[in-house]
Amino acid sequence: MSSRPPIRHMQAPLLALGLLTRLPVQRWLTASPDAASQGWAVAYYPAIGALLGLLLWVSQWLLTDWLVLDPRLVAVLLLGLWVALTGALHLDGLADVVDGYFAGHKSPDPAQRRERILAVMREPGVGALAVVALVLLLLAKWVALTLLLEAGALSLASWLLLLALPRALPLAYMLSTNYARAQGMASQLKAHLPVRAVLAALVICVLATLGLWPLKLALLLMVMLALLTWAWRTLWQRQIGGFTGDCLGALVELAELWLLLLLAATLGAH
Repeated sequence: MSSRPPIRHMQAPLLALGLLTRLPVQRWLTASPDAASQGWAVAYYPAIGALLGLLLWVSQWLLTDWLVLDPRLVAVLLLGLWVALTGALHLDGLADVVDGYFAGHKSPDPAQRRERILAVMREPGVGALAVVALVLLLLAKWVALTLLLEAGALSLASWLLLLALPRALPLAYMLSTNYARAQGMASQLKAHLPVRAVLAALVICVLATLGLWPLKLALLLMVMLALLTWAWRTLWQRQIGGFTGDCLGALVELAELWLLLLLAATLGAH
């Protein structure tokens, strides 16, 4: 029997970190991680989100308590750091799905519509509608961040949930939906998804939300995120019969915005 430990337990968190962030972890990754390690990496997505939330909370503290900058400026800097840390990964997914949807959604033939949407999602260019969607999303995030900063409502718990919960939604999405393409990076993740580990990660996220927030607010956040995930899954099930990596990335962006707006409406109003 080999004494070599399973690769997934060493590589999976680093693979998740390397995929979801721009942090320099490549030196610790194997040249060609196995498929099981890639599948296990999915279970660590919410933990990577929590790490990003911690980094943004520290940055907020430096900008507000140490440099004492105006909340509007702090919101711009935090948003810029947010995008930089993630490499605009999920923003790219949002742009692709917007372009794909508007390129094919009016096609009367379901098969033609599916192929047109998937083909446009593959294209590297970005259309005008995608640019508008990105601008509106970033503007809405900036406004919500400003309101929360002015109200002093962005605590460590807020940042942890803002970044962790949206990265938990793709786990539920992948468990319940087939991959839409014959090949692709997300197809490997779907094929080697560790169901028990993914369910455990989702349970941890639920318990953390209930533990860090008042019960009514925690339940509201989770119900609204569940509705968002259901609506998003329904939309793409009808359009392409499943999901792509772009669908997952766009869901993360929409969930982050949804949470920011909900927190701004509840906490920022007081």
